[in-house]
Amino acid sequence: MKFATIMFSILLFINGILLAFQFHVFSSNSNEEEKAFSYAQDIEVTYRGNRFFVKQTFTGLPENEITITWPETSKNKSCEKNDDGKKDEQSCSRLTKHLNSLKAGSDTKQTITYTIPLSKKGFKSGTLFEDAFVTLKNGITGSTTLQIVDENRKGGHWFTGLPKLGERSLTLVDYSYFQGNGGVYELYWTKDRLKKTFDATEVSVYAKNISQQNLKKTMSSMKMLNSNHIDIVEATGQKNGSRIIFTNSMNKNVLQEKVVVSQIKEQYQFSSNSGNLPLLVASFATNTLLGNQKTQKMVQILNNTFNNAQSASWNDGLSALKGKKIDAGILDQLLSKTLNNKTSYFKMNEASGNKVVPLLFEEKRDLYLNDEKLTDVKIILKDGEILYAANPMLKHLGYKTRVGKNGYYVDSSVRKLRFPGQQYDFYVDNDVRMDLAKSRPIVEVSDTYYIEESWLIRLFGLTSGSSNERIDLQSRQ
Repeated sequence: MKFATIMFSILLFINGILLAFQFHVFSSNSNEEEKAFSYAQDIEVTYRGNRFFVKQTFTGLPENEITITWPETSKNKSCEKNDDGKKDEQSCSRLTKHLNSLKAGSDTKQTITYTIPLSKKGFKSGTLFEDAFVTLKNGITGSTTLQIVDENRKGGHWFTGLPKLGERSLTLVDYSYFQGNGGVYELYWTKDRLKKTFDATEVSVYAKNISQQNLKKTMSSMKMLNSNHIDIVEATGQKNGSRIIFTNSMNKNVLQEKVVVSQIKEQYQFSSNSGNLPLLVASFATNTLLGNQKTQKMVQILNNTFNNAQSASWNDGLSALKGKKIDAGILDQLLSKTLNNKTSYFKMNEASGNKVVPLLFEEKRDLYLNDEKLTDVKIILKDGEILYAANPMLKHLGYKTRVGKNGYYVDSSVRKLRFPGQQYDFYVDNDVRMDLAKSRPIVEVSDTYYIEESWLIRLFGLTSGSSNERIDLQSRQ
């Protein structure tokens, strides 16, 4: 009777709501990579006792195998169950035994269930549940419906980032219903009933102390990357979600950056320690400079390097990565392809702290020393010079290296060299001072020491027999 009452009320409430599925298929440039796909989903969350019971249904699935990413805290992972408590094999025929993927099959609709344990004391106002739902690898969510049935009658206000179509306080439960384009990744609950001070297709703003007239002026001039709705909630000290943004400032520039980064994070699969990469990608997506000085300088360097064709190729490449994992290494691959030159621009800047590493190209040819291939020596091209990573290169030549009080030291059992700081005009070879005219043997680039090629050959008695295919260095006999 209880179940029938709830369902009857829910059906009356949601009667007339149509689900619009948007499918956009993205293919990678490599046949070896998995293809991205689009799907729709329906999620039912029941808050009962000290846990969330989640039922998640996917529709429009491709027939190939699909990797499942479960929420870290999820338990009791399974298929949907029938009234008799047994698994509904038809609704989840593709779930593998180990629950880590959907196997290849023709059923394009699948339903899984799981629980999210909560503290026995419940949760406090202002709680953000991150990565609350299952996601599918290489999947792009076209549309989502989400129902929250609160059997604990906790009240308050639920946010998901999706447009809230309505809510009801029924006899036995509190009920909220959301529906919109794109995926949903978190739940946020606050005890306070926040007033919706601005509402549009792409964004809703909930605030207490902000002038509605000023807010309307600010929001009307905001640049949005897509029509996927987001919630902006007035709050302090709260970490942003994917589609829920918290702010204590309605400054246009602050909001613009937060909104765009939020939308970028929904389009790409960034790792948890992605640093400034979302801001970098967002800068190119909006053709603006976002983030701190380093991020803006990195974007400016690339914009000043690209010609029109390269700029178009770079942006096309970023679009092709939507729905996929993205990190510094993947961006370096795309940039190398765009410029037809190997580079580790993003990786080097990722490791350089607040310093900006210039765009440096790397040697594509394999390096051989005495006919042995060396794989740990990076060779970069800078200011017309060919520079070898000094530490690994000199180690292969039998030397130990270190940075000391008076410069960079290179030692062996029979020889000791010292190269002073950045702007030195001499070096020391076995206690003999050797003056320099213009070029310097050792240079530092982004906290890494390099040795210039002609000096490497001269100082360490090497000969070069390089070709278009490889670099060959030989020790003189």
